[in-house]
Amino acid sequence: MAEEQQHHKEQPIIIKKVKKGGGHGHHGGAWKVAYADFVTAMMAFFIVMWILASSEEVKQKVAEYFQHPDRFDIFTGERKTGPLPVDIELGSTSKQGDGQSKQKKDFFIKFDRSSKDTINMNFITKAMQDSIEAMRRVEEVETTLKKKFSNLLTERPDLEKLLSSIKIEMTKEGLRIELIESTESLFFEVGSAKLRAEAINILKALAQEIGKLPNYVEVEGHTDSRAYSTKTGYNNWDLSTDRALAARRILDTSGLWDGQIIKVTGFADKKLRNPENPFDASNRRISILIKQISASQFISNN
Repeated sequence: MAEEQQHHKEQPIIIKKVKKGGGHGHHGGAWKVAYADFVTAMMAFFIVMWILASSEEVKQKVAEYFQHPDRFDIFTGERKTGPLPVDIELGSTSKQGDGQSKQKKDFFIKFDRSSKDTINMNFITKAMQDSIEAMRRVEEVETTLKKKFSNLLTERPDLEKLLSSIKIEMTKEGLRIELIESTESLFFEVGSAKLRAEAINILKALAQEIGKLPNYVEVEGHTDSRAYSTKTGYNNWDLSTDRALAARRILDTSGLWDGQIIKVTGFADKKLRNPENPFDASNRRISILIKQISASQFISNN
């Protein structure tokens, strides 16, 4: 009897655990995903409500941040210092089929931390609009001049060589008008800065239209590479400068407003129109540049 009791006491005790239900209980991760989505949605909701309740200035800054994140520091959220590129499309410069090609230009507007709170996007937009309007007015002058010279050619066929030597084209710098010489010396007397009578009339007609614009003007004189033969030391530098000054005098007294011409330069033969033939007569020319007014200039003037 004692042996049976001893044997009974030595039997191992086995404990069985029974899991109830087929789910994972609190060890599952699905609720975490749902909770994260809920928190994100609530955060977005409160941000939207904050923006709606904010001032127009704050709304503009938030909009600018999301539209142009490259303008802000990724760590601090502050506006970056240095030049800020602004891309705008200028008016059509040439026609291709039924469409029109547009010239795109970058303007660099400089901001610093001290001014970032006073210059807003409305001001920038206004400057860009003013710049586009200035370009539109220059294009109107381009069209007017071409039409005027075309009509003059119809009335005066004898001026064909003279009028065909006037080139008017839009460039990155602005509208450039060139009076290009030929072997017949159409605009100036040979080797001289004395303007011919018809050339003076052309310059007066140009001045009447250019003077209607707010744009500044630069006048350039150019020669070919043929050496100026004189014993006095007078050379192509002198000739190109004197011709530019002669053109300036006519423009200044024929319709340009005071101070519109800001630079007169003689380049001699350093900027050839036909570099493949330095002695070509087309290298002898007067160039009148109507400078484009950029958005950054409108900002700096205010």
